This record gives sequence, structure tokens and C-alpha cells, in this order.
Amino acid sequence: MNRVLVPLQMDGAMPLLGARVQQLDGQTMGTTWQVRWVGQGNGPQSQQAEAVRVAVQGVLDLVVAQMSTWLPGSDLDRFNRAGAGSRHVLPEAMADVLDAALWLAQVSGGAFNPAAGALVNAWGFGPSPRYTDPGFAPPDSEAVQLALARQDWRRLRWDRTKREAQQPGGLLLDFSAIAKGHAVDLVSRRLAAIGIGHTLVEVGGELRGQGLRPDGQPWWVDLETPPTCAGQAPLPTTRVALHGLCVATSGDYRRVYTHGGQRLPHTLDPRHGQPVSHGLASVSVVHTECLWADAWSTALTVLGVQDGLALARAHGVAALFVQREADGRFTETLSPAMEALAE
Repeated sequence: MNRVLVPLQMDGAMPLLGARVQQLDGQTMGTTWQVRWVGQGNGPQSQQAEAVRVAVQGVLDLVVAQMSTWLPGSDLDRFNRAGAGSRHVLPEAMADVLDAALWLAQVSGGAFNPAAGALVNAWGFGPSPRYTDPGFAPPDSEAVQLALARQDWRRLRWDRTKREAQQPGGLLLDFSAIAKGHAVDLVSRRLAAIGIGHTLVEVGGELRGQGLRPDGQPWWVDLETPPTCAGQAPLPTTRVALHGLCVATSGDYRRVYTHGGQRLPHTLDPRHGQPVSHGLASVSVVHTECLWADAWSTALTVLGVQDGLALARAHGVAALFVQREADGRFTETLSPAMEALAE
């Protein structure tokens, strides 16, 4: 059986007569981006298409320059390398991400932790060393404890009004679970600012849809599902109308490696310092802001079905949990807010 999710409210603004869907794509943040929009012109070489490409690339380059853990000299890299007690006025986009991340760290009890950079690096999911490097081995208990000692986000002194953060010493920020979502939001807003309001923006699998297609339909997309084994019944297809909505999926099947017969996914529980092992295969979150869809999907994945569902219910988050059972089957659980979208 298939499932359809639609926004609780829709506006009736239609694209201009004769417009059609255009498309551009590219690479950023170690992944890909794609933009579809309703507009005039004759393909990727048109004047409008060039304006779109310049706008999109400008936003994505800004996010990388501010928040990349991979780019030496990024604002994030400079903060992470700074000495104890140093104060830093953050650029606007980075400040917005840090503010949201610290709030979610608080309400999730540390399941979402923007200061888990040392832990991410220890498990080989940061810039260096990488789990794909020859001879790489996961950290032992001592190394995990050392990483945990460096990731207390509560040590960070943050003044939102001044956009000023104080480095307490040795704290490594990592925005990989939230920055892509914010990039999607910023691209969508930038396109709207230059007069292109009917858009579908995607960066690394995180999506935001605004307006309508030329036929008056919303931007329909299918939620990502975990891969199934041969002979295994597929999960139901969940199709969502991205009209003023965003979607992000966190899954334990992305960036995963095996060591000593143990499967080690890239989603880490910063409360304990270990990769998640509770069998939650994926969490998809639908939200009006992609920043929040991205961040919530990670937090709920770390928490697991029971605790994640309770937190999603408490904050009205629309989430779809896919659990990998002991016999290999997948089971689905919807939060009340997600069920409301399906009614």
C-alpha cells in the first residue's frame, strides 16, 4: 500500500502562462545539488538559467566558506583551531545554524550535538583520518573517552544578539547534520529574491519545494527508504507534496563500514560515543524549514524509535521511523504530525 502526504494548507499562486520546468545541477560539500524551477528560456544556456546558476553557486560557496569542516580557513575551521577564551563574531548563516543546533542539543538531551567534531573524527567520518583510508581502525575505549571529554557543547559561551561565540578550548564544532539543510533553505530564498518562486531545491538528498509546477501540481517526491535484500518485500512508497515543505532523511545505510564483523554507521550517539546500534534504519522528517528537517532527522535517529517518537510528539515534528527488526524485516512508525499529513 502506498501513502500520500500533503501540506495542511496550500496557496493558489500559479506559474506564468507558457512557463516550463527548467533544471540545473552541480557539486558541492562532497555531494551534488539540483534545482528545478518554473520559468522562461531555452534550457541551461538561457539568460535565466545563468542567473539561477550564479545565485545557487554563490549561496553554496558561502555555506562552504562559513561551515565546512573540510575547507582549511573556513569560519568553522578557524573557530575550531582558536585558542581557549578567544571570542569570534560569526557570520549570519553560521550564527543561525549554531543557534538552532544549540537549542536542539538542549531539548534532545545531547542526542544532537554540534560540538561532536572530535568524536566524528575519531570514528573516521571527518576530514582525516578517514574510515576509507588503508589501515584505518575505529577508536578504542580510551580514544572514545578523550573525544567525549572535548564535546561538551554547554562549555560554549554564545551571545545570539552579538553573534559572538567563545571558544572554551579544544571544542570542535561540526555542522554536517544541519548545514546542508540550511543551504537548501538559503538557495530557495535566494531564488525567490530574484523572482523565481516556483522551485524544487535539493542538496545531498535534502529537499525543499516552493510554489507549483506549470500544471498546477505541487512538487511530488518519494521519501527515501532503506535498501532491501533480495526476496524482501519492499516498503510502502510514501509520496509527499513539497509545497512550502521540506524533507530530510537520516539513514544507517549511508557511509557505513564493517570492522571485526561489526557494522559501524556514520550516525554517532554523542552521549555515549558509539555508532547507533538500536536498529533504526532511517528517519524521514517533513518540516517547513529544511534546516530543521535535517537536524531533527539526525536527532531522532540517535534517540531510536521509542524516545525519538516521544520527542517528535512533544514538539509536533512530522517523522517517519523505519526500524530494522531482528528477522530482517522493516517496520514503520509515524509520529502524530506525520499521520496528520497523510489524512
